[in-house]
Amino acid sequence: MVNKKAQIWVETAIYTLIGLTIIAILLSVAMPQIDKIKDKSIIKQTIEALNDLNNKISDIEQAPGNIRVVNFKVGKGKLEINPITELITYSLEDTKLELSQPGEKIQEEPIILETQEYGSNFNIILTMNYSNKLNITFAGSDENIKTLQAGTTPYKIQIENKGSDSTLGDALINIDFNVI
Repeated sequence: MVNKKAQIWVETAIYTLIGLTIIAILLSVAMPQIDKIKDKSIIKQTIEALNDLNNKISDIEQAPGNIRVVNFKVGKGKLEINPITELITYSLEDTKLELSQPGEKIQEEPIILETQEYGSNFNIILTMNYSNKLNITFAGSDENIKTLQAGTTPYKIQIENKGSDSTLGDALINIDFNVI
């Protein structure tokens, strides 16, 4: 009788371990695919947010003194406003998602999409280039690169048309960014 009870407990433990092993195998296969779907959704939302940001920039470009505030949520990755190169760049690093051929740049006005290899994973880079169109500054300076990290609450980005300075020889409109 004692032998039968021991056998039942051993079988129960073995079947439980087999069940847990199967669940672990299924999760190890499914989780990377779920992560890819999440990352693709984040990229899609970020493209929409960057297009909205570009539309606001186009709106305020019309007259000096115009100011707009944009709510920009960085759920994953980072957004960089670079006044030195006149670029606004979003990057999602170390993802399993291969959105395009690595190294190939895809132009979706105003965004340039690029996938870069990063070991066995990828970095997805979304860039808006204003180098020949605008003079971008951050908090009044051409030298402050601002990086907005992922967070739970959206950033409030203030965009202001400061006009153009024709004394410098370029008639590019100065668009000043600030986080409020």
